[in-house]
Amino acid sequence: MELKLHKYLIIHHTATARDKTTFEAVRNYHIRKGWGDIAYHYFISGDGRLYRGREENVVGAHCRANGMNFKSLGICLTGNFEQEHPSEAQLKTLEELIEKLRAKYNIPIDNVLGHKEVPGARTVCPGRNFLEWLIAYRERKKKEKIEDEKFFLSRIITLLEELIKYLKMKYGEEKERV
Repeated sequence: MELKLHKYLIIHHTATARDKTTFEAVRNYHIRKGWGDIAYHYFISGDGRLYRGREENVVGAHCRANGMNFKSLGICLTGNFEQEHPSEAQLKTLEELIEKLRAKYNIPIDNVLGHKEVPGARTVCPGRNFLEWLIAYRERKKKEKIEDEKFFLSRIITLLEELIKYLKMKYGEEKERV
């Protein structure tokens, strides 16, 4: 079944040991469960390696709550982030992937959610040690957006002031000639 809209990114953890869980093991487990493939569209191992799961145009099997499988892309990091922390390499890869997908599908930062943040989801996924990072990441991105908008507005104001100055100079000179 094909996805029609990507409005959200849902982040998960495997709830298994970060450095001992492989993409292949998770994919095989999900196939044995009858899901046809790995549940996620992207998978990030403990060393930060990015794996492609389901194609982006295929419905995920990562979050039934709120119909999220049909309107989101699922990203999973190896690890049990109730007990351990994601590696720096995982966070670097994840941040790059989030920004790429947000730009590609125009996904607002507030729609980048941990699994447990989805209304109706009853889970601790992606774990408290990761959720702290995700909340801080969203706040940082919001502040960056505000700063970008302030800079953009200050440039517009400067350009308008220069235009006014030019027009005054140009039309002021013409008045004197008359």
